[in-house]
Amino acid sequence: MTLNRPDNLNAVNAELTRGVGSAFGRAVADPAVRVVVLDAEGRAFCAGADLKDPNTHSGDDLLAHLEPAEGGGLEAVAACPKPVVVAAQGWCVGAGVELVLAADIAVVAEDAKFFLPQVALGIVPGAGGMSRLLRKVGPTWAHRLVMLGEKVPADVALRIGLVSEIVPRDALAQRAAEIAETLAAAPPAAQRLAKESLLQAADLPLAAALRVDQYRLFMLSDTAEKKERHAAFAAERSA
Repeated sequence: MTLNRPDNLNAVNAELTRGVGSAFGRAVADPAVRVVVLDAEGRAFCAGADLKDPNTHSGDDLLAHLEPAEGGGLEAVAACPKPVVVAAQGWCVGAGVELVLAADIAVVAEDAKFFLPQVALGIVPGAGGMSRLLRKVGPTWAHRLVMLGEKVPADVALRIGLVSEIVPRDALAQRAAEIAETLAAAPPAAQRLAKESLLQAADLPLAAALRVDQYRLFMLSDTAEKKERHAAFAAERSA
């Protein structure tokens, strides 16, 4: 999927939000889709909310952006049960950062830069720019990025755990495709349950998280996928 408002630096408006939400809905419903790659046209990944739209950050506008039941694009990305890879270049501002945070794996170009300006605009980054950011990078950097509005280049984003990998700009699409192919080659049931556990573990005490992981392990113990993968490994052949 490609954010395609390059003349507006892929700024988020209602139309883009509905498009992303609809596309993710189709991807979730289609069993042939095993992984989603989200990238963007132009020199920026996403410049955040479209502040030229007078309805931006109104109550109705925020509801459309944030509620999966209403086709909300941002939360549809985070709620996707299938692996999501973000491939980002240039500026990732506001909602652009929140899209990166909503993905499972974020590979970015060397020119990527990250900026959460919401507090300076009289609001807060409420689509994951605080809660998911805190879980990703910890309180020290979360406070700096949210409260100071500090701009972070790609190398710092990698160091603090905001992104997974940095590549040259001209290698971004290829590297995202390679990651997607690796994810798509995994057994889908195991991939889905692993994602569920990873997302839930942050909200559970360790003992409870371990117990949930064990339940999921037992759920997979008699699947056809598991039996075939084990047999292929033992026979040194492709599954």
